Amino acid sequence: MRRITLIIISLLLIVGCIKESNYDDSFRYRLVVDGRIEQGRNAIVMLSQSMPYMSSYDKDTFRKLAIWSAKVTIFHGDKHEVLTGRSDTHYPTGYIYEGYEILGEVGESYAIEIEYDGRTWRSEGTILPAIELKDIKVIDEGDDKYSIRATLPPTQYPCSIDCSLDGGPYYAPTLLGTYPPSEYEREIVINRPTDKLIRNDYNTLFNRSDKVLLRVNTLTDFAYDYWRGWEDNFINSINPVFPSTSNLPTNISNRGMGIWAGYGTSYTKVVRN
Repeated sequence: MRRITLIIISLLLIVGCIKESNYDDSFRYRLVVDGRIEQGRNAIVMLSQSMPYMSSYDKDTFRKLAIWSAKVTIFHGDKHEVLTGRSDTHYPTGYIYEGYEILGEVGESYAIEIEYDGRTWRSEGTILPAIELKDIKVIDEGDDKYSIRATLPPTQYPCSIDCSLDGGPYYAPTLLGTYPPSEYEREIVINRPTDKLIRNDYNTLFNRSDKVLLRVNTLTDFAYDYWRGWEDNFINSINPVFPSTSNLPTNISNRGMGIWAGYGTSYTKVVRN
């Protein structure tokens, strides 16, 4: 059965429809970016081409839409670095661009420039202070499944929670895992990551065999709008009555799609008793 991955939603949510469910050769692609830099870590960027809404798709389709020959440069103050492209099947595109020299710092802004097919795209993002989960609880739900609850501390910034079930390095958004700022503590339920939800079986519980790693991302206002919109689109796309056909906001220039952002992050390994 086809897995739902992050890139599926990023690629499919584009203005316009086609009458047939075959790829339209006349369609003019738009660049899709999913890029991030965190404090103490290097930049990682996935690039792909958009596809017409309602096109037929499978895992191989998305790998074919990945862009392997772009030049991606990150800028910070008077420093810059050309990211190195490499294959990595942990990621939905099967290929990433990764930095090795420039590390993210809280309070700093980082710009990127992407050159491909005679065109150029630019964006910029800022890293905010990290937020850490408290009082993580693992609750046995029977049938070798369990749920996870945690306390989200008061925060002046929005945040989101990503998850990996196989030790990383790719983390996907958890279902309903985007939160606005709050002056109060909140007890939250952490659901399975969206890339592990199976069509027609949207079980949000974790399996005994899952190796759960959580990542909390502190978001800028734009990143919050993007990931909240992504979340709404994801939910609506699996609703046969109200399917989503809307575009997400973007901070990629030149009619690009997707997001480049800085994130304050904290990581937690969930241990079952």
